[in-house]
Amino acid sequence: MSLLRHRFALRFALAALVVAVVGYGLLAPGSRVTVAPPLPHAALQGGPVTIRALRGHAEAIVFYASWCGPCKREAPAVERFARTAGRGQLIAVDYTDYGNVHGFLSRYHWTFPVLSDPNGTTGAAYELSVGLPSWVFVNPRGDIVARASGAQSVSALTRDLAAAA
Repeated sequence: MSLLRHRFALRFALAALVVAVVGYGLLAPGSRVTVAPPLPHAALQGGPVTIRALRGHAEAIVFYASWCGPCKREAPAVERFARTAGRGQLIAVDYTDYGNVHGFLSRYHWTFPVLSDPNGTTGAAYELSVGLPSWVFVNPRGDIVARASGAQSVSALTRDLAAAA
């Protein structure tokens, strides 16, 4: 009988551990899955884009500004990434930018949709809490599954977009 109690206690402890780990994973900061909020309606380039229209593919969204030094350093890599993103999509959101936005787009030859968020309302909805550039990766169902901040390499962006797929 003691062997039976021991097995029961062991199974109970393992079940409690699994519940605790899963519960922590669901409640841990930054690990929750959230539905991507709407994108801005105003397009600087590439026409209006909606999250709903993008469903079915993984998406990378970069929040940037034309005056941002790290954004300028990252800009050529962003265009290279856009050309190699495969099935995924890249969307840029010009975030509270009062600089030379069109000059920036022309200088770095960005070929993907660029939306305008002049008041920062979309950035606030996406819970941007760090500097620019800020990246958000969205899975094919429209859920935010990863974030990155600071200038990224093409290989890091490719890896994060593949993980979102």
